[in-house]
Amino acid sequence: MKNYLSVNIILAGVIIAVFIYSGLFSASDADHPVPSFYEEITGETSPSSGMSRAFSELVRGRLDSARAFNQDSPLVFAFFLIQLVQRVVVTIMLLRTGIKQRSILLADILLSFGLFLYSFKGQIIKMIALIGSVG
Repeated sequence: MKNYLSVNIILAGVIIAVFIYSGLFSASDADHPVPSFYEEITGETSPSSGMSRAFSELVRGRLDSARAFNQDSPLVFAFFLIQLVQRVVVTIMLLRTGIKQRSILLADILLSFGLFLYSFKGQIIKMIALIGSVG
């Protein structure tokens, strides 16, 4: 359980860092320091193109402009937001409740996996299509 708690804390920290990054850099200024290596190497647009700028818009509450950067961004952003809350709730539950830890862990894993598939379905479909077009 100690390892699971450590992973929860690390994941929460990474998600918070992503949100801070999104808040620091403006989509309108195009000053995001992390380029798309896929696009730089291939010259093609990546399915995740515009995601950083979209997240920047979403932390500012600009849903329409976020969708203009990447149509999948609201669902992907929601995944991370829900995961942040879930990391906190699961950690508290593991530390303070009498619920069987195995039940909490199984529910956490299944919920996270299902939410991931739902939230990233657009990206997954585009990636599969991209891989299919290469072969």
